[in-house]
Amino acid sequence: MPASEQELHYYDMNIHPYPEGSSSVSRMALEAGRLGLSGICASPHHDFFAGKEPLPQNFKVLRGVEVSPANANELRRLVEKYRSRVQVLAVHGGDEAINRAACEDGRADVLTHPHDGGKTSGINHIIAKLAADKQVAIEFSLFPIIHNRGGTRVRTLSSYRANFALVRKYGAPYVITSGAMSHYDLRDPRCMIAIARLFGLNEAEAIKGLTYYPEQIIRRSSASYVMDGVEIVGAGGGDE
Repeated sequence: MPASEQELHYYDMNIHPYPEGSSSVSRMALEAGRLGLSGICASPHHDFFAGKEPLPQNFKVLRGVEVSPANANELRRLVEKYRSRVQVLAVHGGDEAINRAACEDGRADVLTHPHDGGKTSGINHIIAKLAADKQVAIEFSLFPIIHNRGGTRVRTLSSYRANFALVRKYGAPYVITSGAMSHYDLRDPRCMIAIARLFGLNEAEAIKGLTYYPEQIIRRSSASYVMDGVEIVGAGGGDE
């Protein structure tokens, strides 16, 4: 890697360890470090969330959750329930009403799977602008690109291209994740950047989705963070 690139810190902001996935968070952290990542976010769907399991101390692991609401009202209830218990709160989207509600709520950090509804890419101009205004990152998970085949993969790439065009237009934050369900699903940064280029990102944009925007989410999770431009000097960090 170029010298300047060696100074970057790469993060995978959405992995699913055991019991949702098949690998422990410790095993996934070990593999992530081997691959050159600086940190990961363990984000089980809320049905699998315990919130008390110990996290590895020798590698940066953020405690997260991915809530899966049935509607906008349930989204608000789940955000209330989990926001204070995690460093990173993700919302599993798909339905455009849920996508919009997530991007209207500044307490959400990431909107995942916005295209899961199937009929559209899940992001329109209004949602993209809300995401930019509220600093809710749009996720581009590599899991369906790596594991799907044929028309399903083609539709995913098409949705990602459409969504990133809007993210780029409105300056919304975004993250590139592996969506890993085991340590075998994790990928090194070079591989993640290469796959991201398949749906229209250039190298600099892909790097930003693995470094800059994750670091902004991590900064907001710190105990010292109050709001943009306001932080408490000397407060402890948000790590577990």
